[in-house]
Amino acid sequence: MTGGGHDARMIDESAAPFQARYRVSSTVWGLVVAGLIAGTAALVLDGSDDLGLVVGAGCYAASATLLALYGHAALTGKIGLRVDRQGITFGGRPPVYRAMTDFVAWSDISAVYLYRVRILLFTETLVGLQGHDGPAPLPARIPANLVQMIWHVPADVAAASRTTNGFKVDPAALSAAVNLVAPSVPVVDLTAVAPMLTPTPRRSTFG
Repeated sequence: MTGGGHDARMIDESAAPFQARYRVSSTVWGLVVAGLIAGTAALVLDGSDDLGLVVGAGCYAASATLLALYGHAALTGKIGLRVDRQGITFGGRPPVYRAMTDFVAWSDISAVYLYRVRILLFTETLVGLQGHDGPAPLPARIPANLVQMIWHVPADVAAASRTTNGFKVDPAALSAAVNLVAPSVPVVDLTAVAPMLTPTPRRSTFG
């Protein structure tokens, strides 16, 4: 396959200069803890009411499900991001890992962006791709309204981005791998800053 979409090879783990595997990240732990706190609060404040019981049970169930999904991905060594001589593969999200795994060939990539955004109490790191004549052929996973609020990277890059929530990407290692297999493709590292999402659409000349 020479464009975006599901990679028929899935993820061949041989000869890859860079690959990041899933783990239970601090963001996942934060969401799990937040769910447990919300569930406990619902039971303590309104536990005698049916609604309080339902909300509390739902929060506990959501936390347990999230931890189970990402824990399983970590234990089974699922790959979140892979760079090889053919292109870049983004591993899918639990529990639809296979269906959401996408591959983009180097011939369709003009630049790789690594950047961060702040969402309430959490900071997310994202990897975005820029195409040659328009967006890179990568299925959109970020809602259009959120893309408009990511103001410090080009809009087409924000649309063709994947969050690294669940696995860790070292900027130096990613840059070295891309330089090794695709030296004509620059890696734009904007991780030094983590701007808040802004509801007012605007664009920056960063990158």
